[in-house]
Amino acid sequence: MNGPDPVSRAIARARMELVLGHPFFGAMVLQLLMREDTDCPDLWTDGVTLGYNPNTLAGCDEEEIAAMLAHEVLHLACEHHLRRGRRDPGLWNKACDLAINGLLVESGFTLPRGYAFDAAHAGRPAEAIYATLSGEMEERPGGKGDQGGKKKDASAEDADGGGQGDTPFAGPNRLRQAEAGNAKDTAARKKRQSASGPKDGRDKRPDGKPTQSVGEVRDHPGLRGEPSESARRELTAALRQDVAQSLRAAADMGNLSAHLARVLGDLARPKLPWGLILRRFVMARAVNDYTWSPPNRRHIHAGLYLPSPRSQTLGDVVLAIDTSGSVGDALLAAFCAELAAILDACDARLLVYFCDAAAHGPQVFTRHDPPPLLAPKGGGGTDYRPVFAKVAGEGLRPACLVYLTDFECDRFPEEPAYPVLWAVPETATRRPPFGEVLKLPR
Repeated sequence: MNGPDPVSRAIARARMELVLGHPFFGAMVLQLLMREDTDCPDLWTDGVTLGYNPNTLAGCDEEEIAAMLAHEVLHLACEHHLRRGRRDPGLWNKACDLAINGLLVESGFTLPRGYAFDAAHAGRPAEAIYATLSGEMEERPGGKGDQGGKKKDASAEDADGGGQGDTPFAGPNRLRQAEAGNAKDTAARKKRQSASGPKDGRDKRPDGKPTQSVGEVRDHPGLRGEPSESARRELTAALRQDVAQSLRAAADMGNLSAHLARVLGDLARPKLPWGLILRRFVMARAVNDYTWSPPNRRHIHAGLYLPSPRSQTLGDVVLAIDTSGSVGDALLAAFCAELAAILDACDARLLVYFCDAAAHGPQVFTRHDPPPLLAPKGGGGTDYRPVFAKVAGEGLRPACLVYLTDFECDRFPEEPAYPVLWAVPETATRRPPFGEVLKLPR
């Protein structure tokens, strides 16, 4: 009876090497279903499966395969398979590669051939790198994207490094050492790979186009189509639990990189200022208004005359305030100041409702009004349903609703068609059945 083929044996030994020498990576990789895939350039993962091209890996030694597997694990640990959104897949992969390969070096791996890193992107999250790469492509003559010139979805959130911030880069000295080490190994690897025959998927994609990244990350299967926010939240929570368990296993063995532990720990516990999170949530719903006079200068060099942004329209923002007395005056004033700054930047109305067991209001504010000074009086029992019912009954279609509450209530309505942000004390442990949660300091 024939045993496993040489590539399968090499992968098995590489996985065991990770388990013994790099237990965090080993624990994570053992959770993935291995699948042979001759259509991919080398490896890919979506958080469930780890696909590999045996023709490519036939020219790699076990140390190199272990580094490739660790690269895929870092994509998952940094949640890249959950965070792409509507960004271009090819450019997102390239940005994600630049975000993690420095951390791979710091964890003791030698980057395989073709695995790029750039010290200029040190400490930057994938979203910010994506925005930079997208802007560089647009500014090139006849600027084309990775996918046939499609326009990249680079938003202000990307430029700020939106979403969760992975900060994985090693210091420049370590990176220069890695670069020198890679250059030293390149000739030997090319000789091995040449002897094994051409690896069609290594330098080109199956369609013949040059590959833009090595070691692909794909969207989680649960995010295909039009996934709900609750589905994304559940997948993220499950992943972070797996990462935390793997980190504990590695810490128990005493060979976990402190930098790696800090980066992944920060991912699971993002510490962005609450005002920034509030602004991003609300501003993500704004719509740009454009004018043709003057045209957008960024695209004139390519012979494209496009309109330039003139203003942002947000529409109605609903603020619901729980009157149970859980929100202090100072925090409420700071919260209203943040909302006033958002109103000042957009053409929008702020509709304020006070709610205990019933909804009262709204008080309406616009960008022409002074910052709202709100003084809710303590009320009786809380019920979240009346505000949503009042919004629906008045025929409003808000851009979003922000509910300031202590979460000491379990009477929720059905999920509305608009986004909801629950602003709650940092000590709150309850999870709402829908919407996002913003933790506020006491």
